[in-house]
Amino acid sequence: MFDQIVGHKQNKEFLARFLNREERPHALLFYGPEGIGKCLLAKEFARAFLCLGSSQGDRPCNQCESCRLLNFETGNFAHPDYLYFDPMTDEEQEKKKTKIISVSQIRNLIKQSAFGPTLSKQKICIVNEADTMNTEAANSLLKLLEEPPDKWFFILVASSVSRLLPTILSRVIQVRFTPLSVQETKKALLTKDIPEAEADLLAHLSDGSLGQALRFREERIMDYRNAALKFVAEFPMQAPMTYLLNEDYFSDVIPSSGGNEQLQRFVTMTVLLLRDLLFVKSGLSNQIFNIDALPQLQAIAKKWDERRIHQASEAAQEAAAAAVRRANTKSVLDNVTFKINACCEGRL
Repeated sequence: MFDQIVGHKQNKEFLARFLNREERPHALLFYGPEGIGKCLLAKEFARAFLCLGSSQGDRPCNQCESCRLLNFETGNFAHPDYLYFDPMTDEEQEKKKTKIISVSQIRNLIKQSAFGPTLSKQKICIVNEADTMNTEAANSLLKLLEEPPDKWFFILVASSVSRLLPTILSRVIQVRFTPLSVQETKKALLTKDIPEAEADLLAHLSDGSLGQALRFREERIMDYRNAALKFVAEFPMQAPMTYLLNEDYFSDVIPSSGGNEQLQRFVTMTVLLLRDLLFVKSGLSNQIFNIDALPQLQAIAKKWDERRIHQASEAAQEAAAAAVRRANTKSVLDNVTFKINACCEGRL
């Protein structure tokens, strides 16, 4: 059951047992880091929960009317007993560019709670990113959880338990999700026709978050990594300013104006490459993120003293913090280039 979802073996086993219980609580909370498959598993559980098939071990059966009306592969969400809420399902919030579960959404849910199931034995409601609710929305949901409507089941999905009301936490069974392993993340990426070398790197960079890995790919993270690798390989530089001018401040990946997010990606990749250099220098090449660039990193490491890599890494982290503060792009690049160069030459 739930074999199409990578990882989370214990959680899937728990949900399979939970599904077959005659008596069960009315609400679960799936919590853990972003992008690791919590909501995906909640949706697949909803299909199994609503399935009309006779064999509990083979749910969802993919043959009954319920499975036809709730099929995420075909994009069919017409099941009358399935409800889903997240910040992007509220048009008003989308217009305001805010990312919260609004009180109007919860009030809409409360209105719908007056109606029982029409096709399946129960209704199921998923509230994704439940930890984005403001106090008013959370208190409205709490009332619903305190007096749940008959034959209704709720799944809240959240990244941070601390942002949920303690009274809400007392009304749900908490199911903790942990990040995927590197191999699990890579396996999932390969199913999306991503080249193996790129999938390997994304799996290492994403820290167990498949969602993060896919976002990295959309953001062309490999372009930033390659530019950062070329940058790090140039140290020590005879003329840092000349190098920056010749590279036009990496204009191929960092726009001269409005490029703060791109700057953050470039500097972050620089930080990770310096981290990898430190591991290579320490004889721990199996710990590096940029495994496809190991030969280049081994060659670069020969030019560095281990202590100086530490200093350069600190300089790059300062640049990353400055980029987050939206400091001037050229100033950030000037400062980090001169500081890393001074570190490499032993002048800092």
